[in-house]
Order: sequence, then structure tokens, then C-alpha cells
Amino acid sequence: MDLVTIITPIYNGEKYLERYFTQIEAIDYENLQIIVINDGSKDKTSEIVKKYANVDSRIEFIDKRTNEGVSSARNDALKMARGKFCFFFDCDDTFETQIVEKCVSKVKADTDTVCYNYASVRRDGNVSKHEFSYRKCVYKKEEILEQILPNSFGTSIADLKRYLSGKCGMRQGKELNGPWRMMYSLEIIRKENIFFRRDLHVGEDTIFTNKYLAVADVIYTIDEPLYYLHNNDGSAIETYNLDVNRMISGKLQLIKAKNELSFELKSKGMNTYGLWGGEYILSSVQIGYALAKDKRLSFAEKRKILKAYHLNVLVIKQWDRLKVKEIIGTKNIKAIPVFLLKINWIVVTELMLTLFCKMGFKIN
Repeated sequence: MDLVTIITPIYNGEKYLERYFTQIEAIDYENLQIIVINDGSKDKTSEIVKKYANVDSRIEFIDKRTNEGVSSARNDALKMARGKFCFFFDCDDTFETQIVEKCVSKVKADTDTVCYNYASVRRDGNVSKHEFSYRKCVYKKEEILEQILPNSFGTSIADLKRYLSGKCGMRQGKELNGPWRMMYSLEIIRKENIFFRRDLHVGEDTIFTNKYLAVADVIYTIDEPLYYLHNNDGSAIETYNLDVNRMISGKLQLIKAKNELSFELKSKGMNTYGLWGGEYILSSVQIGYALAKDKRLSFAEKRKILKAYHLNVLVIKQWDRLKVKEIIGTKNIKAIPVFLLKINWIVVTELMLTLFCKMGFKIN
């Protein structure tokens, strides 16, 4: 039975730890290394983890005194990982007791990956299963590049045009890039020197996951929810979305990181630049809408913030890939703010989005 490593970073997660360790104890698979990293928590996380580690020899505890971020925490754990395969779990989510056993049983070769389905648990307790984009049980090298990466790398310009035409949802057919959605091969991670980027405030999982998928040899899939995302108050993404300036900074960092990853993969014969870019065009609209809803800022401040993102050189390069006639050709109301931003009518766009907010329209 192969050793499997489970990595869980924690920051101020005391209220979730009893449930997390109860689930860990219930996992059917026996040969586990469980690495838990306390990332400088201010609550009783350290004390609680030590209690469980003292009675379970499988648990290895990294107790960091300062908060260095989730990327640093996961990288520290990867250096200690001894398993053939690796999972990344978050302490505030839940998972099936057979998740490890089911994934390991899928593997037929030495260095393979398993992508499994997941579900979202809302605050009211209702569970919604994710619509799995993978239609096959096994994907090999060329199929990964042609069928897996397009669903994972981002929203392409072609995807954006279909969305503006009303032919699909904004993220229809796309997979989240959370590292919790698959079982990784530690051999591939080490061979390709794949680690989480500490310089990214958001999207570090996007770069890690797609760099990994691009070099994987074989991917097995399980269209069964084995992991459950919980919509908890104060989550990192919720906090991020409430701060427009932080959101903008994170998006610009991620555009740069995706450019760098695409350039790196191109040197290996993989052209991934066409798989993304559309989301950063739509971000101009989304940021404008978020600003329109913010009652704390003056109109002049909103215009300045939107302009700072929209006219950033990294963003302009993405907008240059979308032509005016392509926007007009969609013949859809969704395309109006996109058209206005394409011709740099920022003031008019912000006024229109403010009006949309007052009328109860939503940008989705």
C-alpha cells in the first residue's frame, strides 16, 4: 500500500479542527502521512493540533510563529512530504471517508493524477454538485493539453465572445483550480520543481495546478463528489472580493504570472496563451460594477480606480486581442459595457453601471 500525504495549512481555524480531525480519523486508507501547518494563527489552533498529534503518530505538525501565507505553508509541507501521492485539504471543508482509497485505486501507472468531482455546501446546509467538465475516465498527454487545460487555465477570448453572445455562462464548463480538487503525484511535483508562488496574493493555486496539469502524463477522473467546499464567513476569497484595490492588485499579479507560465510552457512546445485572457477583460466590467455598488467612494475616486486597472499595460494587452467588430457582432446587452470600455469611455461605463445598480441589474 503506497504512502499518501495529506497537507493542510491552517490560519485561525480553531472552530473547524474538531470536525477536521474527526474526518481524518475516519479515512479508510491506512498508510497516511498527515502534515498540518499552523501558519501563525492567533487563536488556539496550535494547542488543538498538538493535542491530536500527540495521540496520532501519522500527524506531523509544523508550528509557525508568524503568518507567511498559504503558499509558504504548503511549500514547507511539500519539502517534508514522503508519500507517492499527495492531497491538499483545507481544514474548514469536508470530504468523503473513501476519498484517498478511491483515488489510489484508480491509478494504473507509476506517476499519475486523479481529478475528482466536488460539491458546494451553502450556509443554509444545501449541497450543490459541481457540473463536472470531464467526459472521459482517462486522459493521456495530448488529450490533457487539448481537453483538460482549456477547462482549467481560464476564460479565453473565444469563451468571452460566446458569453457575450448569450451562448454560455461566464464560467460554464470551467474547473476551479483549488489544489483540493485532485490527487497529485509527488514524483511529478519534484521532477518539474512545482511549488506555490509566494509572491501571489491570489491565484497561487491557479499557477500551481495548471503548471502541474500541463506536464502530467495521465489523468484519471472520478465524476463523484469526494470533496465539499463550505461557504464560511470570513473566507480568504470573500475578504479579497470586498477590497477592490486588493482585488485589482491580485488580478494584475496573476496576469503577469500567467504570462510567465505560458512562456515557460511554450519553451516545452505547449501553446497555452490562447486559453486565457477573457477573464481579465471581463474584470474591467466587474471592477466597475463593484465600485458602482460602493457607497463610500466618490464618483471621481471610482473613475480613478477603474482607470488604473483598465489602462494598465498588462490589461491593455488582453483588450487588444478583442476587436470592436467582435463585440458589436454579439448583439447582446451584456456587450454594452464591454464596448464602452473597449473605446475607453470609462466615465460613461461607470455612470451606466451605477444606473444598473440602482435598477437592480446584476453583472454575472
